[in-house]
Parts: sequence; structure tokens; C-alpha cells
Amino acid sequence: MLNGGTVFEVTCLRCAMRFVVDRIRDEEARAMADHLRERHPELRVGGASALGEVLDHYRVTPMDPDDVPPPEAA
Repeated sequence: MLNGGTVFEVTCLRCAMRFVVDRIRDEEARAMADHLRERHPELRVGGASALGEVLDHYRVTPMDPDDVPPPEAA
């Protein structure tokens, strides 16, 4: 559980890369755009893409906080 509240699974619609967040902040939005630029260059996502343009390529699904896997060991 990230913060005791709602969490979301974010999934790339092209390759099914997934991660879990409690909300999409600037850092997560940048990582999502970077993923699209690096793994899916045919999408032509620009360097200063609007969040909506980036989100068009992802599915964001609410999750039960009890179903969130534990963080991987560092």
C-alpha cells in the first residue's frame, strides 16, 4: 500500500508495461512519456508533450490497496 488510499495500475497499451502509483505526478508523467519515446518511437511523442497526449497511450485502473504487490528488494 502506497499511502493507505486509492492506488492505480498504469499499463502501456502498446506493450503492457505496468506500474502502480497513488497519483500521477510530474515525475511519473515524465517517465511515461520517456517510455513512449524510447520503446514506441512510431508514436512521435514530443519532448514537451501534454499529459493528455501521453495518457492516451495508457490504461489507468484503480486497484484495491490490498492487491498491490510488495516493493521489490533493492
